[in-house]
Amino acid sequence: MQGRIMALHGYATDEDDDARPRAADQDAMLRRLADLALLPASLVSPQERSVLDTMLASLAMRFEPAMRQRLAERLAPHTDAPRELAMALALDDIDIARPLLSEGQILKAGDLVQVAREGSAAHRMALAARKDLTSDIADALIEGGEAALVCRLLENRTSELSLRAVETLAGRSAAEPELLAPLLARPELTLRLAHRIFWWAPSPLRLEILTRFTAERRHIHNVLDEILDGDFVPDPALASALSVVRRPAPADKARLHTLLANASADGIGALAEGLARAARLRTETMFRILNDAGGEPLSVFAKAAGLNRKEFGDLIVAAVDLRKGALPGKGDLERMGELFDTISTDRADFALHCWDVGLANETLQAGFGDEA
Repeated sequence: MQGRIMALHGYATDEDDDARPRAADQDAMLRRLADLALLPASLVSPQERSVLDTMLASLAMRFEPAMRQRLAERLAPHTDAPRELAMALALDDIDIARPLLSEGQILKAGDLVQVAREGSAAHRMALAARKDLTSDIADALIEGGEAALVCRLLENRTSELSLRAVETLAGRSAAEPELLAPLLARPELTLRLAHRIFWWAPSPLRLEILTRFTAERRHIHNVLDEILDGDFVPDPALASALSVVRRPAPADKARLHTLLANASADGIGALAEGLARAARLRTETMFRILNDAGGEPLSVFAKAAGLNRKEFGDLIVAAVDLRKGALPGKGDLERMGELFDTISTDRADFALHCWDVGLANETLQAGFGDEA
């Protein structure tokens, strides 16, 4: 017993010599009880430790703030610290909770999910920066989390994101553009979601998407050409999926020239339908391309369709005229022209059909939602 008392003194928390408690005996007892939390596991049995943990957790709010802060700092590095007490301190004021939220080893993923849901905004911000944050904790932070919190989580490169979380954030980024850049930097972002957020991303990020999330498909073509060029006629869903791996097929130039020449008279709907048929796209996809004010989709379409520079210029004029917008400025035209010049036909065709399939899936999902 004497050895335990001596060990207890060795693990005692620091005391403020200037403190003048209102009830000296009670405060002395509380400080002595707080010291129990720091006893090594070798000095108490697991059953005794559980009893002490329950008792200390119930008393945690009776300790002075400075004492609670010292406890949190001392408990954070230990894997065998009293867990109930640690949880109580993790939900305390953020200045007390921060060491446990940032590096507390005793708290499990489920404990941190609880903190994410029950703690304050400051608690969630501290959690978002935690090293090696697991996907279930990240999911809890994202549920209703404001953009600043989500950005901090995305910028934490040691955190893990579930596919559900990335899907959620991709949708949110349309209304919260500050999420776009950190989301695009995440390794979990899939090709499908990258091409989804393309439509509301600013030009620099659009160019990054077209660089990082398109591919030359030479090896795929070598493997699948025999299948794709056969007599088999796939059903519409399979044909849609296979469209992203087919070889690019140049559009009928004579037909395109006729469409562009008659664009003003026929209207944007007719132009979209005609261009879509020529490029084997859905009319809705072509309509979105023609109506996009940024211009990058037109560059991609023109390159995939095999247009030359003059034909590309005619397409720009027709699209702008039909949507009754102002002609692009010199800088915009240079940007569109540079993309047209630098992207390969295969990459452009790949992006074009990624958009087409993505839009089809969105339409299908919306239809299921309406039925529900």
